[in-house]
Amino acid sequence: MKLSLRPWGAKEDSKLSEFQVELIQLASQLVGDHLLNSYPDIGKNMTVSEGNKYAEDAVQKFLEAGMAALEAGADENTIVTMRPSLTTRTSPSEGTNKYIGSY
Repeated sequence: MKLSLRPWGAKEDSKLSEFQVELIQLASQLVGDHLLNSYPDIGKNMTVSEGNKYAEDAVQKFLEAGMAALEAGADENTIVTMRPSLTTRTSPSEGTNKYIGSY
């Protein structure tokens, strides 16, 4: 028998807790949204389902940018730096160990 800490399931329409908002802010660092003026308020008006989607999308975009950097010839130790989705993706600069991308 499997015990659950939350037998009633997720409350998808609930507002995020303070901790969950901090996780969304952390996810925003992956995709560069921390550079936006709205960053301090990111996640504060999200529901649980919106926050979950945002976090999953952020991780997916970051992983895709990492794969794109490798396919573009970046070293496996390259630091992938994302820009907010309002900008375009740029190619790795010659001689640098940084890939800046956006989706």
